[in-house]
Amino acid sequence: MIIDVHTHLSTRQQWGRRFVEVIESGRAGHGTLDLQVTPERHWAAMEEASRAVVFGINSIALGMNTPNDDIAAYANAHPEKIIGFMSVDPNDPDALDEIDRCVQDLGLKGIKMSPVYQHYHPCDEHARRVHARAEELGLPILTHAAFHVIPETPMEWANPLLYDPVAREFPELKIILAHVGLPWSTDAMVMIRKHPNVYADISGAVSLRPWWGYQALAACHENSVMHKLLFGSDFPICTIPQTIAALRDVNRFTHGTGLPQLPEDEIEALIHRDALPLLGLA
Repeated sequence: MIIDVHTHLSTRQQWGRRFVEVIESGRAGHGTLDLQVTPERHWAAMEEASRAVVFGINSIALGMNTPNDDIAAYANAHPEKIIGFMSVDPNDPDALDEIDRCVQDLGLKGIKMSPVYQHYHPCDEHARRVHARAEELGLPILTHAAFHVIPETPMEWANPLLYDPVAREFPELKIILAHVGLPWSTDAMVMIRKHPNVYADISGAVSLRPWWGYQALAACHENSVMHKLLFGSDFPICTIPQTIAALRDVNRFTHGTGLPQLPEDEIEALIHRDALPLLGLA
């Protein structure tokens, strides 16, 4: 079983001019990348997955706009495999109405958020009302809690520790910290260790940033929280096979050194973890 909790479905236009410009410049370190993701391309990429969470990103600040209706149409066409998440910008005055519409009319199951892309502090009033509604409706949130290279994005709002007061105020809210909080992976680790309903996904971490990824997993192993890590590819940034191969090769950094090796059984458990009951999505 492979549950991919972090995949994108957006056309090049929907990603927004600024995001595309920065990614395709190579400054993000992704190399050549095709950001044009159609339902057909996403479906083919999810061949190895048993289930996959899919979303777009909507940001007023960066002009990113993937209609939640598009995500719902794709998810509803493949209910046996695809789990659709909405994206709402907390700065949108109609954010709560959109959440209600996405649940009641579209059948979407969670919320994709990003303080970096959407320009908000996780504890400001706009975000708090979204978190409150998500907790009320039992919607997990997956939030970008990691660095980015778009110059105008507020990096000070990217650190996973900013979700500590969120998790205290909304203890029943299921929170996924994307990308293991890189480069603040130790902060992500202490968050998932402290809060029962806070998890982290490893999307893009080990495959794109292998040394950082090794350190993130080593910290989680040392603190006995590997079971709080969820598999995610970050497609189209990375693929499922790339992510699995990187995880299985993560101990290469330890060869000939005194660095601790990660147990193979913990790596395999991460790859095959059933995240759905953990997130209330089973």
